[in-house]
Amino acid sequence: MNKNYSARVKNTIIGTREAAFLLGICCQRVRVLLSQNRIKGAYKEKGFWQIPLYNKMPVVIPGTRGPEGVWCKRLRKKPTRIHVNQQKIKANGKRIKNDPQMTPEQLMPVIALKQTNRNDLGYQMEIDGPCRIVYKPYDPLPCGAHLWIETYYPVQFVDTKFQPVTSRQAYKYV
Repeated sequence: MNKNYSARVKNTIIGTREAAFLLGICCQRVRVLLSQNRIKGAYKEKGFWQIPLYNKMPVVIPGTRGPEGVWCKRLRKKPTRIHVNQQKIKANGKRIKNDPQMTPEQLMPVIALKQTNRNDLGYQMEIDGPCRIVYKPYDPLPCGAHLWIETYYPVQFVDTKFQPVTSRQAYKYV
């Protein structure tokens, strides 16, 4: 086999986590699609899913029943934005002042992850790649933020107990 061909093929194969990021859905949903053979060209190698990219995106084969899928069908143009909410920090400060025995789990999450049409709240995040800090006092985000972090790489939530599952829930369910 040609060396250039194998190097080119390696660059176009990703795992479930990267596919979930590109498609804008959770890793578990990607695994369900893989088990239903609905991701084009995906195969297992040594127990890990290998997902090929077509035009820089995984291709999901539409299902025959139910509503249309909500995954991204093209490469994301806007970066993921991470914003620390000042109002929630102040509100948490007031709650701690009124009740000094308050535990960290009782505080409101202050970090917002803004991705396409989602807005998730959490306590801690890990960014898997380069990022940049943006300050725009004359052109804030629609939420009013003047300072935020932008990245095109996957961002993983981690809550106060380091349980990624519970930290991505909407605040009303926490």
